[in-house]
Amino acid sequence: MAIKRANFVDIGLVKLQLPTFFLSISSIKTAMLPAEYIKLLFALRAICPNFLVSAFDLAQLPEGSKTELKKILTRAREEGCTVLMDSGNYESFWKDAQTKWMPGNFYQVLKEFSCSFAFGFDDQKPPENFEQHKKSIYEHYKFDQSNANPIPIIPIIHGSPDKLPALCKHIALETRTPMIAVPERRLGEGIFERARTTTAIREKLSDLDRYVALHLLGTGNPISMGIYVIAGADSFDGLEWCQTVVDYDTNCLFHFTQADFFRKQTKWGTENFAFQPRTLAHNVEYFFSWIKGIREATISNSLLNFCRKNFPPHIYDKCVVELGWK
Repeated sequence: MAIKRANFVDIGLVKLQLPTFFLSISSIKTAMLPAEYIKLLFALRAICPNFLVSAFDLAQLPEGSKTELKKILTRAREEGCTVLMDSGNYESFWKDAQTKWMPGNFYQVLKEFSCSFAFGFDDQKPPENFEQHKKSIYEHYKFDQSNANPIPIIPIIHGSPDKLPALCKHIALETRTPMIAVPERRLGEGIFERARTTTAIREKLSDLDRYVALHLLGTGNPISMGIYVIAGADSFDGLEWCQTVVDYDTNCLFHFTQADFFRKQTKWGTENFAFQPRTLAHNVEYFFSWIKGIREATISNSLLNFCRKNFPPHIYDKCVVELGWK
């Protein structure tokens, strides 16, 4: 089936170019504090217009830092950045604070900090029964949107790979949301199963009377992005930009400490910057160049050729066989 595509999606307060990518900022499994990452990305806003922040992390800031970050996020939006707010459930899970981090805490952050849109406060352990699951997602969405208004809320859908396509279609139909989000890990075990599940979701969404964008949470690998866009996804976020270093020559990720191997690939490596900021700038420039390349290839209907040129040959050849690329 030929996948229907849209070049833009209107999410109320912002119109996003598709495909797109958000650099995730989190206090979990990262080397710097969230406030430091936000300041860095704001400084790089000319090449980095999209980033995701955690409501949980913002709520934990001391008052002085809160005041500063509120001003930065407001300026970022005024100067054309798209700020996506995550509910913070990821951070609350890893910090064993789920009993303390409740929807009301999330809504308070949405009132205090500027953002373009937000993911809903997702139920990560939904009911087993399909009908109850659908009802639960819809009720959570309505409650989130009523409390977050006027910030547009995008529902996150958890479920097994076999149930996700029907769930996504139903929620998109009932909520009339312009975008739905699915955690990448919910799509299946390996990259090929995940790609097939993505295609199944897109096929269901294509039955609707409008285009609904599909965001995959936790997808920050460049090659995975290319595969998932071909499969039907539109938007991504991930922490790889601050956890690894990218090799511009192979589009593969390496351990962050190995950035010295690739220092001369960009202007940042030739500047007299400290290791951490120059490596992050190296990555930021790459990721937005990469998603721009995917976007241009999607518009020109040449995405398969883009992947053939930019994937390591053995990876591209395996995708051709496993995913039926032609």
